[in-house]
Amino acid sequence: MGRAYLAVFLLAAASAQTVPVLHKRSSDVAAPPQTQAAKGYSTLPARASGEYELDDDGSIVQITIQDNRLTGYITKMQDSAALTLFFLKTSIQGSRVSFITSTVHNMHYIFKGEIVRGNAATPDQRGFYQMVGELTEYRGDVKRRRKVYLKSTPRN
Repeated sequence: MGRAYLAVFLLAAASAQTVPVLHKRSSDVAAPPQTQAAKGYSTLPARASGEYELDDDGSIVQITIQDNRLTGYITKMQDSAALTLFFLKTSIQGSRVSFITSTVHNMHYIFKGEIVRGNAATPDQRGFYQMVGELTEYRGDVKRRRKVYLKSTPRN
């Protein structure tokens, strides 16, 4: 009879285990901020949208130009971790573009410049387009401003 109780107890304990299920995120998880894209006019071709290399660590600037509005984000690689800083405010006028990113881990960027045709022969080569201008990086109280020539990644 002791064995019967033990078997019933083990059977009840085994059936009490939970089955993994997906749970919805709580409502306090923030969605990416909505970009305040000022409507301007773009003289850039559709292929100017895409990735531009920010550094040699794999960080990129991703831009999308659609309906004369600029949206995008920066993915900054830091010690094998990727931080995504979405554009908060943008503007486009002809080939001139500017953006301010959201702040992540006390860091954000401001870019002012233009997208120009690079030296590559075809869009499927690195650097067919370039983002040329001034990039300012803010890390806490430290501000680093530099002239940049960000090359486009190959477009298919």
